[in-house]
Amino acid sequence: MTTCSETSPRPQGIGPCQPSKWISQFMRPSGWRGQFVGDLMAAKNAAMNRLAVELLNVEPDEHILEIGFGSGIAIAMAAAHPTSGLIHGVDVSDVMLRQARRRNSQFIKDGRIEIKLGSVLQLPYPDSLFDKVFAVNNFHIWSDQEAALGEIRRVLKEGGILLLPLRHKHPTRGWFVPPGFTEHEIDQVLRLLDPVGFRNIRTEVYCIDQGLTCVFGQRA
Repeated sequence: MTTCSETSPRPQGIGPCQPSKWISQFMRPSGWRGQFVGDLMAAKNAAMNRLAVELLNVEPDEHILEIGFGSGIAIAMAAAHPTSGLIHGVDVSDVMLRQARRRNSQFIKDGRIEIKLGSVLQLPYPDSLFDKVFAVNNFHIWSDQEAALGEIRRVLKEGGILLLPLRHKHPTRGWFVPPGFTEHEIDQVLRLLDPVGFRNIRTEVYCIDQGLTCVFGQRA
């Protein structure tokens, strides 16, 4: 964890340097800090969200789930595609749920989006519901990644697709430098997929943001 010092980079206008409180907000945003973090993540993850939705290739009649929808930008992009299916979202933060509901109020009213509170370790959905599941920039905070991947497999249909865009690790650190994965850590993610029941595992690398590796797996 970054230590607090007089020379540490510090965001302007948000009070004293309190790394523990701010870092915890990126795991489960709450209160006024959570509202600020939600807006920050929406800006920082914009390119990742656009790419993820493009790669999902939303088809008519599909049911798609985003894990950790944040302020609801990616689910809005997915719901904008012409489809008679439904875009679902689950997030552990009630602050993010409120932000996403405001952003997607019309889609929710029209029955195009359904979002709720919940954890990736205990998804509030029946078996084999989704055609595709994706998670943008939150895999690194899952407390039990192998168990979470198993839970995702449970809610995917046979042949359904998992998409995990993983941001590359930046060589420097600072308040506004998002966390990322080394090449070795991405390899470790890939090794988790086969044992929990994914096949046709592959990656695609994109030169956006800090660099991005998109991991794909198909439910066996």
